[in-house]
Amino acid sequence: MISMNLGTSATLIKMLDFISISNIHRHFLTTWLVLLFSLFPNHAKAADEEVSYHKHIMALFSKLSCNGGNCHGAVKGQNGFRLSMFSADPQGDHARLLYETGGRRVNPQDPASSLLLLKATGQIPHGGDVRMHLGGADYQMFLRWLASGAQKDDINMAQLSSLQVTPSEQLTKPREKYRLKVQAKFASGKIEDVTDLCSFESLDPGVATIDRKGWVEGVGVGDAGLIVRYRAQPIAARVLVPKIHGIPFPNLQTAHFIDRHVVEKLKLLNLPPADLCDDATFFRRIHIDMLGDLPSPEEVRTFLQDKQPDKRTKKIEQLLVHPSHADLWTLKFCDLLKAAEFGVYADALSKEQDAPRMQAWIHSRLVENIPYDQFAERILLANSREGRSIEEYIREVTALFEGYAPGRPDLEVYSKRKTLDLYWQRRNSSGVKGTLQVAHAFLGLRLECAQCHRHPHDNWQQEDLLDFANLFMRVRNVGFEGDNEKKFPDIAVHFKKLNTESKTLESEVKKRKEGEGKKQDELGKKYKLESEKLTSEVAKLEKSNPSDPELPKKKEELKRTKDGLETVEKYRQETATLEKKSKLLNDISVRMMHAESRLLPEGTFAKVTSPLGTAESKKSRLLGKTEAVSVPAESDPRVSVIAWMREPTNPYFAKAIVNRVWAHYFGRGIIDPPDNLSAFNPATHPELLEELCAGFIKNNYDLRWLHRTIISSRTYQQSSTPKPGSETDRTHYASFTLRRMQAEILLDAINTATSTNENMDMKFSNWPDSMKIVQMPFFPRNTFVTHVLETYGKPQRNGGVQCDCERDESSSIFQVLTIANHPRIWEKIKDPKGRLAKLLKESLDDSQKIEELFLATLSRTPNENERTHCLEYIKAASSSEKGYQGVFWSLLNTREFLLQH
Repeated sequence: MISMNLGTSATLIKMLDFISISNIHRHFLTTWLVLLFSLFPNHAKAADEEVSYHKHIMALFSKLSCNGGNCHGAVKGQNGFRLSMFSADPQGDHARLLYETGGRRVNPQDPASSLLLLKATGQIPHGGDVRMHLGGADYQMFLRWLASGAQKDDINMAQLSSLQVTPSEQLTKPREKYRLKVQAKFASGKIEDVTDLCSFESLDPGVATIDRKGWVEGVGVGDAGLIVRYRAQPIAARVLVPKIHGIPFPNLQTAHFIDRHVVEKLKLLNLPPADLCDDATFFRRIHIDMLGDLPSPEEVRTFLQDKQPDKRTKKIEQLLVHPSHADLWTLKFCDLLKAAEFGVYADALSKEQDAPRMQAWIHSRLVENIPYDQFAERILLANSREGRSIEEYIREVTALFEGYAPGRPDLEVYSKRKTLDLYWQRRNSSGVKGTLQVAHAFLGLRLECAQCHRHPHDNWQQEDLLDFANLFMRVRNVGFEGDNEKKFPDIAVHFKKLNTESKTLESEVKKRKEGEGKKQDELGKKYKLESEKLTSEVAKLEKSNPSDPELPKKKEELKRTKDGLETVEKYRQETATLEKKSKLLNDISVRMMHAESRLLPEGTFAKVTSPLGTAESKKSRLLGKTEAVSVPAESDPRVSVIAWMREPTNPYFAKAIVNRVWAHYFGRGIIDPPDNLSAFNPATHPELLEELCAGFIKNNYDLRWLHRTIISSRTYQQSSTPKPGSETDRTHYASFTLRRMQAEILLDAINTATSTNENMDMKFSNWPDSMKIVQMPFFPRNTFVTHVLETYGKPQRNGGVQCDCERDESSSIFQVLTIANHPRIWEKIKDPKGRLAKLLKESLDDSQKIEELFLATLSRTPNENERTHCLEYIKAASSSEKGYQGVFWSLLNTREFLLQH
């Protein structure tokens, strides 16, 4: 009997250093290792416990990052060896391990000589460096699996039923350590401690770190999400590191549920909340956040003079129904729904015509305040006819084209539609690409990576995306296709009729231009010359000799000439009208034939092609569900999507919009980024988010309820000046976080402060020249406005970008310099019709004028120090006018003006 006392695993590894690992000794090494590991349960599983390929080996590949995107999990693998991303295809991985390269990777007869172990331990060169140590626990597990024949076990029994991490939330201190424990329950009913098979990540290493073995160490104040991954399955834990100081936490009365959740967290972290902001700050804040603009000086004075205790509540109610509130959220939904991606080929769709129509429809629904679930339903279930006859549909399309004229009467026509068929008429709105947009806009999910492989930062696999996409595959892909007339014979009849009428008119126009039209053109030239000559002669005679007998003859001849010109012009107008009608009929016919949004009787199956090959799914399944959805041929598959979204337990639909609205008011989501609802991206206040979502659903998805609830909280109405001890907090709402105004709001604020407008140069699309920037359906021709919008991150609304970050909200020195140095800012300050020019003409003293400029820019009155400095500056200037211009410029460039606070 062998009796040995090796002590720790470190001692065992030192022993192994003395054993030769040359080829002739590897079989001897294997025998020794298997024998030793079976004798020492502290270093390996008991000898009678089988190592599972699915439960253990696949988990080790994930833990060691072997199957990650920057290693063998890459699309083409590394150095000829490819594993599926995070073990998405365990069967294929097993085959590649055992049978590729002549079986060199795995050698069950002599496990230690397997290329898999030699490279991973650095015994031979490996591009991925050393992934595990010779003799370590990971090595032991691989070695035992190889020695047992490298077999696959039953994948069904190894399916994960649940994953649990303890502690799920832990208070700790800087430099204090504790270890996470992870337990997995499998379909077989067995529960295992899988801590040593997991990878660990801290989402905020500045608060806490976590090592490869799951040991957490506090670093700085705050809370951090800890992501634990077993195989591909994530689970989150949280660590909280309170602030250590002698400041007592205030005793706050928190009647509002938002404040209760926020204050409880702040108390745990020992971060005292800020005081309430003053009335002036509150008034400016809600105007920017709710209306996207500044209040007027008169509005500020009225609110500050109001002594009623409920004036804030009343003002919130007033602004919720203000037209500008709908304007601002129309802008946000147009960003989200990519309301600019129009026009493919021969479909009579265009950004100039259709982006404003989509905007008008969204604006009307927000003014009506329809429940958000109905808002989503009317978009996702949209079709062009809406149950009407073809003739009624043709009349609507005709009205839209005829209404594309100055004043845009077509917008009112389109806004009265029940559904938003333009959503499905955008580029890339159908098929798999359209499904990505649905998931992002309505569910807050980023599924792009799943087009090729398992999502590296989420649970989604390729089959999840394709199965979900099949629920949308019957939505017609708009645009010209050669067989449209065969596929849609009902509309083809009208298409041909209108097309024939268009061509007949086109032919008539051609004849008029080439035949009688040329004669009329020649006559027109002749009459014009004669008219100019006779006009001059008549004028001379009337001046020099009014009684000349030739004068009446000349006048009669001039009248005949002008009548001839009118006849020519009338002919030209008739020709132009016929030509316009010909084009109109053609556009109507093309749009009806090639751009009608409708549900096809049957669709193709969802398919994607990537460097890994082509994948296709033939079943329909909702995201996160295991069972397939069966949809009768006569039913719309999208109805099942809407029904699923409306389920109170749906983990995405309500949460996505609630989190985005929260992010609008606080500059960050409870889950942040706000469009990334993922187990890898846990909420900072999960209970608060759940309660907000439950209230939103209970109140029938009322968006105004959601806005009101958030804005009414003390948390939103806090000062941006933190209390001592909370200065560094950015994620727990200890104070209102400063953030810059978004592009459109900043420009509108500058225009409001200076009482100036911008000529948008939009007549080419029949849009009024002067309008608020927030109301712009797309970038204007005005170069100054476009420059500022681009500099401050306005998105292009690119349908290929499924990320709220397309709107860039970062700050840069270039943004500051743009407002400080652009000549157009000075033009606004000096505008003879602007605020300052009018103010200087009023019979007010300098102190009152300064106060007016402060109210117009900072929405408050100056303090005495500010007033004194401004008066001294104006007095020292070369002229009073230049002094005021300098003060005005300074106010427009203060942080207080440029930042939402």
